[in-house]
Amino acid sequence: MDHLPACLRFLLAFFLLGLSGCSASEREFTVVAYNVENLFDVDGIAIYKDYTQDEPDDPFTYGRLKLLTKLQNTAAVLQTINAGVGPEVILFQELEADFTPKSAVEDLAAFLDQHRETSVEQMLTTGWRPEYAGLPVQAWLLKALSDVGLVGYSVVVAPSKGEDVGIAHTNAVFSRFPIQEVLRHELEQARDILEVTLDVEGHPLTVYVNHWKSGASSPSREPIRAQNATVLRGLIDARLAADPMGDIIIGGDLNSHYNHSILYPDVTTGMNDVLGSQGDELAIRKLGGVDLYNLWFELPPEQRYSEVWRGNRGSLMHLLITRGLYDQSGVRYVDGSFEVLMVPGLNTDLLGRPLEWNFAGETGGGATDHFPVAARFTVGSGAAGEFIELDSPSAGDDALDFEMPLGYTSDMDLQLEDGAFLVDVADAELGPLVGQLYRIDAQVLKLRPMTLEVGGVQWGAYAPDKAVYAQLKALKGAEAPSTMVVKLGIWKGTRQFVVEGLK
Repeated sequence: MDHLPACLRFLLAFFLLGLSGCSASEREFTVVAYNVENLFDVDGIAIYKDYTQDEPDDPFTYGRLKLLTKLQNTAAVLQTINAGVGPEVILFQELEADFTPKSAVEDLAAFLDQHRETSVEQMLTTGWRPEYAGLPVQAWLLKALSDVGLVGYSVVVAPSKGEDVGIAHTNAVFSRFPIQEVLRHELEQARDILEVTLDVEGHPLTVYVNHWKSGASSPSREPIRAQNATVLRGLIDARLAADPMGDIIIGGDLNSHYNHSILYPDVTTGMNDVLGSQGDELAIRKLGGVDLYNLWFELPPEQRYSEVWRGNRGSLMHLLITRGLYDQSGVRYVDGSFEVLMVPGLNTDLLGRPLEWNFAGETGGGATDHFPVAARFTVGSGAAGEFIELDSPSAGDDALDFEMPLGYTSDMDLQLEDGAFLVDVADAELGPLVGQLYRIDAQVLKLRPMTLEVGGVQWGAYAPDKAVYAQLKALKGAEAPSTMVVKLGIWKGTRQFVVEGLK
């Protein structure tokens, strides 16, 4: 199907979906929440110095080829959904808040039509024009998706709050369903909530796109997230007061774990205590009680993670739903369909950790430090309040009281390439290799700064795990090399090995 034009691929994929046994009114659709980690344009006007492009000779400077890498990798992840045509609704976080409104694209459909004969790769390379520099990142992203057959989106983006506010990002909705209403709501020290109501085959579906205050591991910041949650909770309450069976999806990066109140029992958490996120799938059917179900509870505890921070799994990305998505009327959730989008080699390393974005070389590499999360929905034709049957509803009683680690252990049977070849890789070619795992045979020469000898070449190194550091300390001065599992990293512009463990 890859040889077909994008529009034909789109139509063929939906035809194939129809053959699977769903009528048009019963066709499932997918909603994705996706933090794309600093997807910035290339005008050089940015809050973050990494994106100001004021050192053109620096191999880590952001530029057109690095934007292209981010766009292509984002599109490739989304292509894994719906037989290659992508999700119907995407809730994006960390699109750059555009500080150059003079270069705004008011009509994105016309923009796509204007550039229909030119690919985003050509626009950023051989077909580059100076006037492209100011194009907002939502235009670049829409074009990149269109190039690979992900078409038909209407786009809503919250405008920049201004450079003085110090918030670099904004939230966005890309939807194939008609957009009925758009509202935005300010938060304390966080990005505006986008409240967007979609027309799903004649039924209203309201989505709230969030990106709360960062610092999930910092209890001192929890009052800010509690404020963020209070605003969202008020919006949901107003919707449900008007229609207790209203169809609502809350999505995005809430910078809180699904079990935040258990991990931090001494503070009032925005996620659980204020918003009311919980895991009892049957409880939300009772009017007057809890009304939000967190879809993380669809997965076993060891699979509940969208990022790995300091060696532990975290669940900062969320999709939550209201009781109306369990009845026979309007939009309804396809039970058990929640998933984390992991694409080995593209956004996932061999241990199942996100391949976060890096600036190395000419192209950069990786995808984002968060996995996207997705769920499927359909449209029912029954009565409101008549709930669907569930095969094995979650009781919500299996939330962990600790952060589960995810790192290399010596009992893992990983087929790893020998990393000695990396010494011969030019700096310009490092981008796709950073963050990947390798095997090396190395001797420990020094501990401060840590220095390894690999094939007669000295490498800087770092061991974030204290137990691994102790093992390396014991090996200092040993004549025979030891086999190590390492990740290629960059520190202050210099390549290094991050030692994950010893084989």
